[in-house]
Amino acid sequence: MTYTYTVYGITIRTPFACKVLPPAAPEASPDVTVVEGEVPIQLTAPVAEEDRWQAEPGKFLYRGGRRAGRFLVEGGDRVTLQRASQSEDEMLAFAFLDFVLAAILRQRGLLVLHANAALTPNGAVAISGESGAGKSTLLTALLQQGCAMISDDITVLHLGAGGQIETLPGIPQMHITEDTAQNLKYDISNFPRYPWRRMKAAVPLHHQMAAHPAPLRALYVLEKQHIDEVCARTLNGAEKFSAVQSCVYGPLLPDEHPAIFPLFSALTEQVAVYHVARPHTRWSVSDVTKIILH
Repeated sequence: MTYTYTVYGITIRTPFACKVLPPAAPEASPDVTVVEGEVPIQLTAPVAEEDRWQAEPGKFLYRGGRRAGRFLVEGGDRVTLQRASQSEDEMLAFAFLDFVLAAILRQRGLLVLHANAALTPNGAVAISGESGAGKSTLLTALLQQGCAMISDDITVLHLGAGGQIETLPGIPQMHITEDTAQNLKYDISNFPRYPWRRMKAAVPLHHQMAAHPAPLRALYVLEKQHIDEVCARTLNGAEKFSAVQSCVYGPLLPDEHPAIFPLFSALTEQVAVYHVARPHTRWSVSDVTKIILH
């Protein structure tokens, strides 16, 4: 049995269910197909790697463990899955959506950022920063202000028809911690928590998702500092370039796809980038929200 979904502007066919993804139209043909077969334990000539993955131009290998399996992404349109003996569809979907999908998008020439994105009345904004900086809290606060979600955790950019950098609508689900929910008076008691993400509840947001790609107005890089008040400043030149580079999700290989580096350059030219420092001892979410909205 296979399942067909549409996310980040592409149609994907998988041999396992990804329940959080919106199903594709019945007549849609897949841009990416996941098939089952043999997958090597390692690549022959990796140029980047960590414990669970290896990458070389045009290939990405992800080792998902005994409850998932190994995935090999090739050319941006084909993924081979070798299931582990104890594989579970939920774990396969988690590995695919959190790690494999980003590699597919990179190989297709899209720019993938480790960031959340929201559609505000003034345009689309992306919010990046290290783990714990407050990306999910800020996204939740923006949604409470009537903004629409574009993506959570993985933000994907492409060049629109007019040459503008646009954000593509992603997975219609947001992950919220108990602290965030309490601080913002957001009830998450009825939403599931998964063993691989125990600290966060998975909140479906089909009703509050942006429906179409939107031009990216600004990128905000959050950081906790030992200061008393929120401080925001515009980044330019080499500082701006470095900030954007720090937001890239996964390895950015020079010869992965010819479109990625022109896209990266267009981002630095078109999009305002801000560094936002917030007090280490208090969140000040309303102050940061005001900066983004006004």
